[in-house]
Amino acid sequence: MLHKIDTVIVGGGQAGLAISYYLTQEGREHVALERAPAVANAWRNQRWDSFTLVTSNFQVRMPGAEYSGNDPYGFMSLAEVVEYFDNYVERFRLPVLCGVEVFSVEKVGDRYAVRTSEKNYEAENVVIATGLYQSPKIPPCCAEIPPSVLQLHSMEYKNPQPFQRVQCSWWEPGSPERRLPRNFIGVEGESISRSAAPDACPDDIAART
Repeated sequence: MLHKIDTVIVGGGQAGLAISYYLTQEGREHVALERAPAVANAWRNQRWDSFTLVTSNFQVRMPGAEYSGNDPYGFMSLAEVVEYFDNYVERFRLPVLCGVEVFSVEKVGDRYAVRTSEKNYEAENVVIATGLYQSPKIPPCCAEIPPSVLQLHSMEYKNPQPFQRVQCSWWEPGSPERRLPRNFIGVEGESISRSAAPDACPDDIAART
């Protein structure tokens, strides 16, 4: 049996939540489905412990919840980012269902059949808001590295404790990943190398990071 609804949003990250906000403001019946146990899963579970935003707090501008704190030029910590999204859902009473995986979306006539791990929906509109980076992009050369060498993608890394007295390197860091080497300051015996010099990035304004 298909549950009829106006709109189904697939994904409970920042894009899905923003769309849900606008539909809620317009009184449109909808549901946002997130397969993880909680919203903002990438922020919650795929960042390292000391992660901070690389953009200043005043640039945090989810619709209806622009940053209004007393540290506009600071950088939110991981815990603060997660709390921001949790509060966003609660504040605007967004109809988000977590722990629900979407298996398929099929066009049936002028509507869509959405099959999930819970109930199935017949929707007039479907928004895919699952994000661009669901799978790590691993350079092909990594396949040639011996199994004895531990390889971690940044989404798996948490802190430097497992890397005491070992040599470490990182490959083509993106903007947030450029901060990872700072995790290793004070780690006994580490030696860090970089595969390529990064582009200039003003991450150290006023020594805030």
